Amino acid sequence: MSRLSPLIVASSALLLSACATKDFVRETVAPVQTRVDSLDTRVQAHDDGLKALDGRMQGSEARIVALQEEAAARAQAFNNLPKPPTLLMSTVLTDDKIKFSSGRAELTAQAGQELDQLVARLKADNQPVFVEIQGHTDATGSDALNQQLGLKRAEAVRLHLARAGLPLARMATISYGKSAPLADNSTREGRSTNRRVQLMVMR
Repeated sequence: MSRLSPLIVASSALLLSACATKDFVRETVAPVQTRVDSLDTRVQAHDDGLKALDGRMQGSEARIVALQEEAAARAQAFNNLPKPPTLLMSTVLTDDKIKFSSGRAELTAQAGQELDQLVARLKADNQPVFVEIQGHTDATGSDALNQQLGLKRAEAVRLHLARAGLPLARMATISYGKSAPLADNSTREGRSTNRRVQLMVMR
């Protein structure tokens, strides 16, 4: 019995030492494991955040592409719009050439010759044109009367141009009456200048 006692004591000491070592390992490792777990959680959250950011970036890129395509489509549509007419010439047929008498809209032979020369130039150019014929008056009389008179003068020019060979579909008339004078209506010369027809030739 006395021989076994040292062995028993030694065994007990080893067992106690092993228990102590396990406790030490648990106490040492447990906090480290906790920090590792916490770090894993943060890493996972960071990865999730990166994935969400990547998704938002992809969505933004898709919207940018869509906006670029829309802008390109609008630019193409704008390019396909009909081009506005270009003014080729503006001819003013004043009282010196047309010789409209006050309150009258009849063309003289001299006025007809001037218009025939214009048609000849347009035919020689051999390009499709559009002619806006603007009728004007002096300030004598009422607004309504001058509006009608300006239109009659413009229509007289349009009919002459049509007889000379300019298609009616390529002409339009408008009356400005006495609203757009070129000269002072208080003088005879000014009133004569304001009794006019202006032709705007456009392509």
